[in-house]
Amino acid sequence: MTKMNVKKAVSFSLMSVLAAGFAFSAPSSKEAPELAALVKAGKLPPLEKRIPGPGEVMVSTMDTAGKYGGTLHYASYGRNSRWTIGKQTEEPMFRFKLDGSVEPNVAKGYEVNSNNTVYTIYLRKGMKWSDGVDFTSADVVFFYNDMCVPKSFGKSLYDCFYSTNPKTGEKTPCKVEAPDKYTVKVTFKDPNATFLQTLTNDSKWFFAPAHYYKKLLPAYIGEEAAKAKAKQLGYSDVKAMGKETGYYYWVLPDRPTLRPWVATNNIDDNLFILKRNPYYWKVDAKGNQLPYIDSMEWTKISDPEQETLKALAGGIDFAKMPLSKYTVLKQNAKKGGYELLTWQGTSWAYRPTVVQLNQTIKDLKYRAVFQNPDFRQALSICVNRDEVSELVSDGFGEPAQASVAEGLLGFDPKWKTRWTKYDVKEANKLLDSVGLSKRDKNGFRTFSDGTPFVLDFMLTDIEDVKNSEKTAELLTKYYGAVGIKTTTKTYSRDLMTEICNANNHTVLIGPMNAINAFNPALRPNAIVPVGIYSPWAGAYGEYTATKGKSGVKPEGDVAKLIELYDKIKSAKNGAEINKLAEQILQLHAKNIWEIAYCADTPALILKNKNLMNIGKSLIFCEEYRDLGVAHLENAWFKK
Repeated sequence: MTKMNVKKAVSFSLMSVLAAGFAFSAPSSKEAPELAALVKAGKLPPLEKRIPGPGEVMVSTMDTAGKYGGTLHYASYGRNSRWTIGKQTEEPMFRFKLDGSVEPNVAKGYEVNSNNTVYTIYLRKGMKWSDGVDFTSADVVFFYNDMCVPKSFGKSLYDCFYSTNPKTGEKTPCKVEAPDKYTVKVTFKDPNATFLQTLTNDSKWFFAPAHYYKKLLPAYIGEEAAKAKAKQLGYSDVKAMGKETGYYYWVLPDRPTLRPWVATNNIDDNLFILKRNPYYWKVDAKGNQLPYIDSMEWTKISDPEQETLKALAGGIDFAKMPLSKYTVLKQNAKKGGYELLTWQGTSWAYRPTVVQLNQTIKDLKYRAVFQNPDFRQALSICVNRDEVSELVSDGFGEPAQASVAEGLLGFDPKWKTRWTKYDVKEANKLLDSVGLSKRDKNGFRTFSDGTPFVLDFMLTDIEDVKNSEKTAELLTKYYGAVGIKTTTKTYSRDLMTEICNANNHTVLIGPMNAINAFNPALRPNAIVPVGIYSPWAGAYGEYTATKGKSGVKPEGDVAKLIELYDKIKSAKNGAEINKLAEQILQLHAKNIWEIAYCADTPALILKNKNLMNIGKSLIFCEEYRDLGVAHLENAWFKK
């Protein structure tokens, strides 16, 4: 396999006219045999009473009609796989097309007024939740007013719901109203030209089953009753119940959903199963109700090697695999009954080689060093990237700096090679200049007062953790060669998230919230500290999200990032947005807040050779929901 070049992606564009919906082919009585049997037995309403009618139902644009049946098999890490599962089954209000534009999904269409202050969203009449209850505009208004605003599911109000005054910089939350049962009106005080795009990133849902949450939330049943309900459902408290049911709802059997498959048991069981949603609201061009595939089954594992062995034995139908396993997977493809695809990525680097220094680390002596660009340059040039490339990425990750990939907005070949020349002498000189010239009896650097200077590497047990461990081993060697002592510890994702949210992290190595975006206007949180997310930004995002009530006040170029993003929020058109986005990227090129030692590699996708309607060459990124870009409701098994 040759090293893959990242393919050119189309730059961000805005939609400002009504999306007319989809061409409709009148539904037939065709449905999955198991559902037809339930209808015949009187246990389920007829198809025409379960899905939207002509002109309302969403029709797949796939050319190939499929056949019903089969199960998608996966490997799972239990709770740590919730996002992997969620991305493959997600049904947002709007979704991205491959060209970067937005199209209606749960929504039927929309209109925007001339100054981008009023968005009118039209829903599909006759759509139902998975329990058969009508889905209406009331569910949208409820999500915003009863879940987002009061933070009942543990998240601050998403940035997409604010508009920014172009003169004062003041942010004002929008108003969400329901003029009628199938219309939602979103009104901003100031223009918000990127609302649909940031909505698709920040708040993939924008709706929730009000009838379900009104039986849980303290505002409806009282604090004591909510506590009792939380205990009954196995949650530690009301806050935990709100987060689990609101933020990870797709793995809960009793929570109604609009997704193609519905959870049937506990995510931490050895076998987690999702089965077809009988009220799913999409059909193929011939009117056959989707999805074609009966169910998803996720077998719990504890180690990445188990996933590889399961794949080699033909036990996995669709997954992103470590590129380091390419050779063994390729050799066994025929025996395992699968094929390997390579999809383009949008990460700024090969993620196991990413290093993020917490710019707001609580220890002020460390903070002063971390915020000094000369220190970051020293860490970048004291490492032989050729060795990292060969040992960590098997040579697939070209030695490079963390930077925007070729073909994407903001690409600069000079950025890609900035601070990449292996130069130990210059690294030592830079480290001396930042106040680390003193050394202890073992040759390790200390602060000027003689106290030890130690970099604590923090890794997470997710995505290619073994390659992150290899990076940590190499950096221990190379950093040690210039007098920097290190330690390494691996944490679970949930614990690492708690540590980062409390601003208690130091130096993260690996993929944990590493920058993975093709335009900061679409998904700013890893690039601009607009909220608690990016490890390099530490508590800057908390300060922004809380309007200065907590966190660390951004200064210098970090403050400029936020100022530019605020201007994006009040921009008038796509050209202005892209210009401001490029300025944000130029600040990253200047500061290198995220250091990396290898360029991004293609995403290696394993697919059952009989699994149809899966694109051969797609884009694997957060905006497109990773494997979710395949739109699995259209997938089917060739017999």
